[in-house]
Amino acid sequence: MSNQLKTLSKDQLETLISKTISEYLDEDVNCDVSNMDTPNINSEENVGHHSKRLMHFEVDLSYRE
Repeated sequence: MSNQLKTLSKDQLETLISKTISEYLDEDVNCDVSNMDTPNINSEENVGHHSKRLMHFEVDLSYRE
């Protein structure tokens, strides 16, 4: 995983996941990301390029039938 992935905001991550799954299912899906944990980041300029590439978050997906 690229360390650049760690710089994604919660909103950007929700949009990417929602869009990808919506396209896959061919129906609108809403995504809510919570409990984001991106260790070793002080700022977007200091991403910790030599740190372990680890990112943790929880996702809730919802859609209408």
